[in-house]
Order: sequence, then C-alpha cells, then structure tokens
Amino acid sequence: MSSLKIVVANFFAKQSCAAWQSNRVIRKICRKAYRLIMESGAKSYPYKNTDFANWPESDGDFYTLITDSANFVIRHSTSYVAWMMKKYCGGWPKLPVPGPRMPGEHKFDAKHWDEVLEFNGWQRVPKASWPTQLDAEKGIHFIGIQANEGEFGQLFWFVGHEEDDFRKVGYWHTVTYYFSMETRVPIPASEKAGIVWYRQPQP
Repeated sequence: MSSLKIVVANFFAKQSCAAWQSNRVIRKICRKAYRLIMESGAKSYPYKNTDFANWPESDGDFYTLITDSANFVIRHSTSYVAWMMKKYCGGWPKLPVPGPRMPGEHKFDAKHWDEVLEFNGWQRVPKASWPTQLDAEKGIHFIGIQANEGEFGQLFWFVGHEEDDFRKVGYWHTVTYYFSMETRVPIPASEKAGIVWYRQPQP
C-alpha cells in the first residue's frame, strides 16, 4: 500500500477515535472510510503495516483503539483470525450477544471466542478429531483458543501438523499475532498446551 494511502487512512483513523474527534457521527463515518481504504482488495492481513495507526493504544478516557470491520482491535489475534475467516471461510464472523463477563473484561477477548465460533457454526472437536496434516491438505480449517494465555487469551489459525518420528512428538503449526506481529507458532500436540480446537462448519 502506498504511503499516500496510509497517510489518508491515518487521517480517517484518528478522526474515528474519541481522543481526537468528539462527534460520534463523524467518528462512525471516518471508521468506515479507513476500513474501506485498508481492506478493499487486500489479499493478506490489511493491518500488518505498522505505519498505519502507529500511536499508543488506549481504551480509557483518551480512546485511540482502531478496529477492523468485525470490530476487533487491529494487530491482535482476534482481528487476525477474524480476517483469516473472511479470507478462507466466506466472510467476517458475526458476533453474538456476549455472555456474562467479569468487571473490566471486554466483550470478545480471545478467551471468549468459543461464543463467537459456535455462533458462526464452528464445532468444538474432541481429542480424537484434533487437526491433522491431512486436514491441512484438504483445506479444512481449525481455530485454536488458548484461554489461559495472558490476560485476554490467544487465538491460533491452524496451518499444518507434523510428527517427529524419532521422538514421537507431534506439533501443530499455527499462525497468530503476538506483540503486533504475525508469528508462526509450533505448538506441541498435547492436552498440556491448553488449546481448544474448533473446526469450520461442514457443507
């Protein structure tokens, strides 16, 4: 994306935040504008360019968070995985009415994505149906939730599986967003990893 587009998108992104724009209607219009600029025609995650929205995040009185078209804060695993659903599964996830939350929790942190996935028809799979390399080769998609990772949990998009025949240890190969960067993460295929897997809806 050209530097000019980033400059224009940044203008609209700032005007979508309460920190810089007090008028709610203008904020809503500007939100649609930067999303259109950033997402239209994108073949990979559109918010990976860190020149876009390159200011500190805040969800307090000085609100500066930037969200995607599914309303997830960009450059976090929730936004990244929502984009992968759009790219590979036909559209952004729809959001349900959130269940009970503890004080200070956000509606759809990664640790609450069981609600999001089930609302969109994804099915939680038991150990016998954990994702395999054959699933990856067939283009069957899985999303993993690690609810106890940090304060908000973490999401993982499954890309493959391999087993070390010598050590008899299997690894899920995944991609996610850590520290505002796309990251490939190999995860031991074990219950100790604390991953709950969901499989995309079947035709």
